[in-house]
Amino acid sequence: MAAGGIDTIIFIILLIGLIAGCLGAIVGLGGGVIMLPGLELLAGFDLTKAIGTTLFAVIFTSLSAAQGHYRAGNVRLRSAGYAALGGLIGVLLGSYVFTRYLSNSLTILEVALGIFFLFTAYRMGRDTYLDISGRRSMAIVNNGENKESFAALSGLGLVTGSLTGMLGIGGGFILTPGFILIGRLSPRAAVGTTMLAMLPLALSGGLIKLYQGYVDLPAGIVLGLGTALGAQAGVWISSRISSTLLKVIFTILFAFLAADYLWPYLLG
Repeated sequence: MAAGGIDTIIFIILLIGLIAGCLGAIVGLGGGVIMLPGLELLAGFDLTKAIGTTLFAVIFTSLSAAQGHYRAGNVRLRSAGYAALGGLIGVLLGSYVFTRYLSNSLTILEVALGIFFLFTAYRMGRDTYLDISGRRSMAIVNNGENKESFAALSGLGLVTGSLTGMLGIGGGFILTPGFILIGRLSPRAAVGTTMLAMLPLALSGGLIKLYQGYVDLPAGIVLGLGTALGAQAGVWISSRISSTLLKVIFTILFAFLAADYLWPYLLG
């Protein structure tokens, strides 16, 4: 590839990372839901390589965002630790499933990702509706009495880690609402705690994918640096704006991605 073409790809990957890190830190996602389709659709990565490279880059995202949220007082260490313990087991299980059953089946991967994005669109759309309508239950608002159940939070981490290992997604879309509903954290504390809990999941899963040869290391480093910078900006922005508008945009984006992955199979 010509030097100009390489420079363009590097710029695209860096831009994907910046956007993913910034928006992910605002709404409590690891950024994988933006990086993965970005690498595949904009940078021309094949799906398995996009999954591995995305998960590797989430290491940088979660480290940067967790540091920023910790400084801002938005992290609950015990809740993050409980979820991370279950998550590490889940990552090992998910990585095995990916290698054994998914890595050689593009159809299964695309359908799984389509279902994932469809569910994420539904959850984010529902949250947005509750925010706008004012119907969000007061029961999930942090009243200073956090419920840090080891069994519940480690189970939450187990599910999240399994998806992380299988699909290369950080799992913030599960952890953030889980910390709100199960741990009774405020939305802002849930986002910060999610970022810390995701760090060991992304680290273990990303290194496994790297060892297995599913990571484009140069691209992963560029993407990771972009997400790290973007996450710092996102932490700063998150304390100054409402995330409702971004949730609306994300809902539309995820619905589009779900249709893009599933539509060819629905048509037969």
